Amino acid sequence: MQIIITKKDFISDNKRIKTGAKGIGRFALDRLGFETEMWTLSKKTKNNSGTYWKMDWKQFDNDDKSISDINAEITNLQINLKEEILSLVNNTETLELINSIDFKSGTFLKITNLKDEWFSNENDNDIANVFKSLEALIPPKELNIPFEVYFNHFQKPKEFGKVETAFFNDFDYKVKAKYNSESLSVDFEITRNEIDIDVLKKKFTHAFKDSKHPYNIETLEKKTFNYNKPIDKLLKWSLNDSNIKLLKDVGSFELTFYYLKFNNSIKEGYPYKLINTQERKTIIDKFGGVKVYEIRRPYGDPTNDWLKLGQRVAQSPAGAGQRVGDWRVRPEQTAGIITISRKTNPLLIDKSDRGALQENDAFDTFKTIITGVIHEFEFDRTKILNQIFIELQKEKKKKEEKEINRRAEELAKKIVADTKKVDEELFGKSKRIDLFRQKKEDEIADSFKETFNKAFKSIYEEKKEKDNEEIVQVRSLASLGLIVSSFAHELKEIKDNSREIKSLEKILKRIIPNDVKKSSDYIDGMDILELLNEDSEKIIHWIDYALTTSKKDKRTRGKLVFSLFFKSLSESWSRILNKKDIKIKIIDNIKKFDYDFRAFEMDMSTIFTNLINNSIDSFNNLGKVQEREISIELNIINEEKIEILYSDNGKGLDSIFGEKEDIFLPFTTSKKDRKGNEIGTGLGMYLVKSVIDDNNGNIEILEPNEGFSVLITFPVRKK
Repeated sequence: MQIIITKKDFISDNKRIKTGAKGIGRFALDRLGFETEMWTLSKKTKNNSGTYWKMDWKQFDNDDKSISDINAEITNLQINLKEEILSLVNNTETLELINSIDFKSGTFLKITNLKDEWFSNENDNDIANVFKSLEALIPPKELNIPFEVYFNHFQKPKEFGKVETAFFNDFDYKVKAKYNSESLSVDFEITRNEIDIDVLKKKFTHAFKDSKHPYNIETLEKKTFNYNKPIDKLLKWSLNDSNIKLLKDVGSFELTFYYLKFNNSIKEGYPYKLINTQERKTIIDKFGGVKVYEIRRPYGDPTNDWLKLGQRVAQSPAGAGQRVGDWRVRPEQTAGIITISRKTNPLLIDKSDRGALQENDAFDTFKTIITGVIHEFEFDRTKILNQIFIELQKEKKKKEEKEINRRAEELAKKIVADTKKVDEELFGKSKRIDLFRQKKEDEIADSFKETFNKAFKSIYEEKKEKDNEEIVQVRSLASLGLIVSSFAHELKEIKDNSREIKSLEKILKRIIPNDVKKSSDYIDGMDILELLNEDSEKIIHWIDYALTTSKKDKRTRGKLVFSLFFKSLSESWSRILNKKDIKIKIIDNIKKFDYDFRAFEMDMSTIFTNLINNSIDSFNNLGKVQEREISIELNIINEEKIEILYSDNGKGLDSIFGEKEDIFLPFTTSKKDRKGNEIGTGLGMYLVKSVIDDNNGNIEILEPNEGFSVLITFPVRKK
C-alpha cells in the first residue's frame, strides 16, 4: 500500500519544503556522530559571507553540565562551499558531479567521529537500506518539485548515485480527486487503463450496447473522463450542522490514486491488457507505505494499512465482476499521493515526533473521505467488469447446455447402435434399405436424447443447489445478526427491568398478609411482575423466531406457498410491531391460483425480515406522529409471475442515495453516528437483492408519494 502525503505550502523559492519547526534535526545529528560542522551561504549574501557552525555533542554526556553550560562554535566568515566539499572527494565520478553544480548558496553538513561503523563489508546492506529509504522520502515526480538527491559512496562511486523516486506510468486505474471543503464536493478525473479495447470491441460490444456514459464503449476508448460529486452523495452522509462542521474542518486537499494488479489473469475471461508483473512489484516494494513529508521519518510503511483497506477486503472478498460495488481493492495493489497544506488543513497536525498525524476528528473525517474516493474507483471498476461478467456467464451457460446436449446425443446414439447390433446378431443384417426402420431409430434416438438431457440437467441443478445451500446458511447467519442488532433496544429494556427483582422480593415479603393487598406496595409489586412477564414473553418470542428462521427445513429448496408464508410472517412479527404501533397488512390476491414456485424459505425470510427492519428504522426516524402501516400485496400476472408490492408510509428513501439502486450496494447504509461513522451493517438491502437475483427474480424501487415501496417479481411455473 502506498499513499504519500505531502504538504505543499511553506516552501522555498526553489520549491523545497521548509522544515525545522520542532527541532528534531538536532537529535538526528547527535544520533549520527559526536561532532558536526556546518557551512552555510544565504542567497542574499555578498562576497561569499556565510556562517560556520561546529558542535561537539559529547558535551551532553556530561551529567554535571546544565543546558546553559553547553556551547557551540559559530563564526561569520567567507565561505567557498564547492572547495569545502571537494576537499573530501577522491574519485572522478563524484568530482564531475560536484563541478556540475553551482554552490553560490546552500548548506554543507559534515558529521565526524561516527557512532556506528558504516564502512565495512558487513555493513554494505545497511548503506543500501539508507539509499532505499531516501527513495521513499523524496517527493514523487508527479508533484513536479525541482528537488534532487545524490547518494555517493566515496569508496564505491559507481554503486549508488542519483536517488530516483516513484513515477507511476504503468497502472490499471488512476483517480485524481480534489476535495473542496467550501463547496463540499469532489472533482474526479478517472483514467481507465486496464481493458484491451480492441478485444473488448471484438468480443463484448453487445454487452455495452445499452450502457450510458461513463460506462459505454465510447468513454472506455477515451480512457479519461471527469465529473463532480457532492460529498454527501459520495459518503452517504446527511448534511446536518455537525457533519458540515466536520467536513469543513478537514479543509481542501488533493488525492492521486493508482491501482496496479500483480498478475496476468486470463482464467476469468476478462479482456485485460498484459502487464509487466515484476516491474510493478518492484515499484510497490520500493515506494510502498504511507508517506508524510516534513517529518523525521515516513508516516507508515507497507505494513501500516492506515486506511484499513485490508479489513474492507476481508468483509467483502467477492470477485470484481460478480456484483456491482461488491469488490474491495487490496492494500498491496495501491499507490497514491495526497497533498495537504498547513494553510488549508490546519487541523491535520503532526504528532510531536513528526512520525504521523494526530488522531482527531479532522483526521478521522480525512480518512473517511479518502476511503470514499477509493470506493468510487471500486464501484467504477465493478460496473465495467460486471457487464462483461454477465456476458461471460451467458456464454458459460451456453457451453454447459451444449456439452449436456452433446453427451445426451452421444449416449442416445450409442444405445440405438448397440440395440441395432444386437438385432443384427439375432436376426441377421438386412440387405435392403429400410427407411421406415431408419426413421424409427431416429425417433428412438431423439427420445433417449431428450431423457438424458433432462437427467444431466437435473444432476447439474442438484449440484448447484448443494452449492447454494452453503450460501443460504451464510445468509441465515447474516440475517440473524441483523435481527439481533435491530432489537438491541428491547434487550436493554429487559436487562433494565430485570434489576427490579430485588425490589420485588422485598415487596412480596411485605404484601403476604391479605390486609395489605390493597396497599401501594402490593400494587407496585404486581406492576413489576407484569413487566417481568412481558419481558419473558419477548425472550420466548425472539428465541422462537431466531430458531425457526434458521431451521433446517427452511434451508432446503422446496415448493413455497406464498399465502402460508406471509401468514406465518405476519404472526411472527405481530407482537413487536404492535408494541411499536405499526400495523402490517397482507393483501393476498393469489389464494385461488395454482402455481409452482420452488425456493428456500430462508431466502424469503431474508428478504422480508430486512425490509421490515428497514421500515421500523424509518418509522423511528420519522419525527412526527402518524399512523404507521406496512403493506404487502400479492398478485399473479398472466399466470407467469408473482408480483409482491411491499410498501410503508415511513420516512422514505434517504436523500443521501444519489441513485436509487445505490441502496443495494454492500456496506452502504444511511445509519450514522454524530461523527459520520456507519452504525448500520450496510448488508440488509444487499442481501435482499442477492437473494432475489439468485431466485431469477427482480426488484424495482418505486417512487410513491410518501414512504418507501418496492415491487418484487418471481417467475412461476403454470400447473
